[in-house]
Amino acid sequence: MKFRRDDLKLYAVTDRSWLHGRRLYDQVKEALEGGATFLQLREKELDEKQFLEEAVEIQKLCREYHVPFIINDNVELSLAIGADGVHVGQEDMEAGEVRKRLGEDKIIGVSAHSVEEAVAAERCGADYLGVGAVFSTTSKQNVSKMSYETLKAICEAVSIPVVAIGGIGKDNIMQLAASGIDGVAVISAIFAREDIRAAAFEMLRLSEKVTGQVRIDGAIFDMDGTLLDTMPIWEHASEQYLKSHGIEPQEKLSEVLFSMSMQQGASYVKEKYGLTESVEEIVAGTNAIVAEAYRNEAEAKPYVPELLEKLKKQGVKMVVATSTDRMHAEAALKRAGIEEYFDRVFTCSEVGAGKSNPEIFEQAGRQLGTRKSTTWVFEDALYAIKTAKAAGFPTVGLYDETSRKDQKEIRAMADRYLHSAQEF
Repeated sequence: MKFRRDDLKLYAVTDRSWLHGRRLYDQVKEALEGGATFLQLREKELDEKQFLEEAVEIQKLCREYHVPFIINDNVELSLAIGADGVHVGQEDMEAGEVRKRLGEDKIIGVSAHSVEEAVAAERCGADYLGVGAVFSTTSKQNVSKMSYETLKAICEAVSIPVVAIGGIGKDNIMQLAASGIDGVAVISAIFAREDIRAAAFEMLRLSEKVTGQVRIDGAIFDMDGTLLDTMPIWEHASEQYLKSHGIEPQEKLSEVLFSMSMQQGASYVKEKYGLTESVEEIVAGTNAIVAEAYRNEAEAKPYVPELLEKLKKQGVKMVVATSTDRMHAEAALKRAGIEEYFDRVFTCSEVGAGKSNPEIFEQAGRQLGTRKSTTWVFEDALYAIKTAKAAGFPTVGLYDETSRKDQKEIRAMADRYLHSAQEF
């Protein structure tokens, strides 16, 4: 098994020092759920039999999460269980010899502390480098701290990926920005934390900021205001419906209905204005107004087709999660020429709840089959971003004119903020 460069974003290294009566298996599972993208099993205390049993168990777990699994130092054990590869230090077997033992399809990582060691490791067949210690660390004895300048020089000197290691945590990781690294290797920053899942999620987001690259395996897109420039249609649809019945709507009615599904909005309008029509009839009438506008007006927002094409080429799975009813959503996506990018459309009406409830995001995520930590929700509405984020999804806030009053909060809340899809 080889790997993608962004598999190294959050490289987790195990350490029994932080078990505190818990099973390593359980801790690793939490780290993978939180977003660890690579796992190295590092054992200094177990005998060979125990090490083998543990390695087999954790390897199976990593495969369930589609995360590369490698063994620290022990080439023979890696061979015995068919691990994805091995990581060796400067005092261990030389990379060229490891390659002869493991074959061309296995991953070989090598520790490097200088430009010379890094270049030599690449020449001998290393697939990636673990470089450090970039900060003071207690996990290894007699390892001197590496300067930022040396780290950057190593990144510039080799073509293979570089992972920074040594004393990295949430309080110092941003100091590694612009160094050229592809990811960070961490131990205590994850495994010493009480909530390992949350710690891994946080470190992955920080690593993405440091490297300037987002790890994305799945994408859940809102439609109106995010993919399509259609929010003005919805802003006035209920108002037009009421006016067609001789009723002057309240000021800012659209803001009241904004977070509701069509059924919820129709129920509100019926009760508020004493309409004799049924909820179903109100929905149908509003739908007729929207449908006409969608047939004639719906357009993709600027640079959205380019963004979708970029994600498609990266192998990202994509679905739509929208408050708009299916017949409108599918018609609008088709008219905009972007329906082909999505495996499925989820609607609040069919789910039975608006986006103040996380169910639509949960169902969409299950459809994608990707981990929450690498499944991004693209939204223009603050309330929906809050819901998705609370449910454990990373979020992208995309500017839309109709939600301009919320932009400060959206920028602060979302994991990434885009004024235009071109910025992604």
